[in-house]
Amino acid sequence: MEYYSSFSLHSPCKLKRQQHLAMEIEHVLHMVGGEGENSYANNSRLQEKGIYRTRSTVEEAVRQICTSFLPEKLVVADLGCSSGPNAFLVMSEIIGAVDEHCCLRRPAGHPPEIQFFLNDLPGNDFNNTFQLLVLYRNQVKEGGKISVPFYAVGLPGSFYGRLFPSRSVHFFHSSYCLMWLSQVRLIIFFHLKALFWRED
Repeated sequence: MEYYSSFSLHSPCKLKRQQHLAMEIEHVLHMVGGEGENSYANNSRLQEKGIYRTRSTVEEAVRQICTSFLPEKLVVADLGCSSGPNAFLVMSEIIGAVDEHCCLRRPAGHPPEIQFFLNDLPGNDFNNTFQLLVLYRNQVKEGGKISVPFYAVGLPGSFYGRLFPSRSVHFFHSSYCLMWLSQVRLIIFFHLKALFWRED
């Protein structure tokens, strides 16, 4: 209980200031953009390995969606997509799983269309992400292996708040973004917990 003793349990002004600070952090916090030596795009091998390690889980989730119902349009949200090629690695895994598990179940083998929402905080380098999207699309077309039509849009904002209308997304993906959750939010969390954990 010592940890909580530093918080004033009757300080709504303090809580409001912390919430305001957290909102400000959401607008400035981001990975290093671009493609330079220190950029996230060139320093995200650990995250790439994590995506590969969860491939079977993603594929199984897509298979269950395709087995449970046959959507004409599949809406996918990648929360914390950041910038660089890893966003398209996730897209590629999902497109491949849809191609394998959904196309055979649909009439005449027509694949569902996929709408991807690439979400990250407003400071994310979405310009770099969508420049790479053009290259990714060209690679997919040239390869000719994947027949699933897909569309991608950027969605800046924090997933602390609401990003989508209810029941509008079929599949949420999030990889390696939980570690970047704002410490200010953690303080708010502990402050609220302290309100309920008082010894009196």
